[in-house]
Amino acid sequence: MTKRLAVLGTGTVAVTAAIVLGTAAAASAHVEADVTSTAANSYTTATFSVPHGCDGSPTTKLVFQVPESVIEVTPTVNPNWTISKTTEPYTAPSSSAAGDEETEAGAERVTSITYTARTPLPADERDTFSLSFSLPDGEPGDRVSFPVAQTCEQGSTDWDQVQQDGQAEPEHPAPSIVLTAADTAAGDDATDATTATASETTSTTAQPDLVGRFLGLGGLVVGAVGLVVAVAATRRRDATK
Repeated sequence: MTKRLAVLGTGTVAVTAAIVLGTAAAASAHVEADVTSTAANSYTTATFSVPHGCDGSPTTKLVFQVPESVIEVTPTVNPNWTISKTTEPYTAPSSSAAGDEETEAGAERVTSITYTARTPLPADERDTFSLSFSLPDGEPGDRVSFPVAQTCEQGSTDWDQVQQDGQAEPEHPAPSIVLTAADTAAGDDATDATTATASETTSTTAQPDLVGRFLGLGGLVVGAVGLVVAVAATRRRDATK
């Protein structure tokens, strides 16, 4: 009887653990982004992970929406998928009048990138998709979100819910990047390089002056020696006479 209760107890614990782990896995199975840099104004590569299909259905297409704050984006080739882009004319703030906007001739901005599967991605397999771009200017803590529309053979899932600070994670959160402070090291390096170049230029300019001085001094010495020799020769002639 005791052994049977022990077995039942062990089985109950195992089932409970499986339910907890299964729930945790389901909760964490979102489309997420892993980035190489989070600093404002820095260049980064975001790798998006797609861990599952739509309720057991294979994935056939993924559409990544590019936020307006990102001007240029380059998708990385994935041999299992074809890539297409949607663009729009790029409108930038005008330098002539604050608040005004102007469209540069031929300028375009990528608004979305679509990956279409050559062969549907099985629901129990994952794949990754990388986009390279420059992060926008912003304050530490600002979010840059990339909503993703996942289409499957049956059904679809929109990962487009914005995560609000201090609140529970939504059911279908949009992959996002939380900005950190801009890296000023590059600016410091550029200043140091400019200072070093200026020093080298000054040193190079000073060298011809030193050479000129030495040559001038040498000429004076040679002239003085020549004068002494001439005077001595004159005296010898006078003494001979």
